Amino acid sequence: MEAAETDKEVPTPPGLLEMGKVLLKVGATGFGGAMPVLALVHTDYVEKRHWVSQEEFDEAVMVGQIMPGPIAVDAITHIGYRLRGWPGALVSVIAFILPPFLLMLALTLAYVRYGGVPQVAGIFKGLGAGVVAIIAATAWRMGKPHLRTVKTASLMVAALLALLLLKVNVVLLVLLAGLTGIALFRKPADLLPGPKPSGPNPTKGRAC
Repeated sequence: MEAAETDKEVPTPPGLLEMGKVLLKVGATGFGGAMPVLALVHTDYVEKRHWVSQEEFDEAVMVGQIMPGPIAVDAITHIGYRLRGWPGALVSVIAFILPPFLLMLALTLAYVRYGGVPQVAGIFKGLGAGVVAIIAATAWRMGKPHLRTVKTASLMVAALLALLLLKVNVVLLVLLAGLTGIALFRKPADLLPGPKPSGPNPTKGRAC
C-alpha cells in the first residue's frame, strides 16, 4: 500500500512537445531580463503544471547564477535536463531562444530604419522605464518565499547593502552568500521554518 501511494505522488515528466510549447510562449512574451523570464517559467513549471517543486526551481536558479552565460538560459537548460535528460535540455534551449532571436532580428532591422524618428526613440525610453518596474516586482515575488526566517532575511539585507554601498563584485558576493549559507544552515531542519523536532518520534517502530 505504501509503495502504491508513493508512486502516485511522483509526477509524470512532461513530453518534449509540451515543454517546447511552454518555452516558446515564455521566450516570446518574457521581457525585462532574466528575473521576469524566470518568473514566467516559475508560474508555468511550479504553480500551474507542477512539473518541478519550489526547491528544484530554486536549485536551477542557483545553478544559473554560478554558471557562465545568461542566468535564465542556464536555469531553463538545467530544468529541462532534470525532466527529460539531454533531449529535454536541447529542446528547452532551442524553444526558449528561438522567439527572442527572431524578434530581436526584426526589431534590429526596424531600429536601423526608423530609430532616428523622435516618436520611436520615445517608445524605447518608455520601455526602459517599464522594464525597471517589472524587474523590481519580479524580484520581490521570487524573493518573498525565501524570507521566511530571520536568518534568510538578514542575509538578503546584508547582500543588498554590500551591492549598493560597498559595490562588492557579484561573483564574490555569490560565493560569500554560499559560504554564509553553509554556516547558517548546517542541518536540513534549519532550512524549514517553525519549531524543530525535540526528540525521537514516539510512534517510530510501532506496528501499523
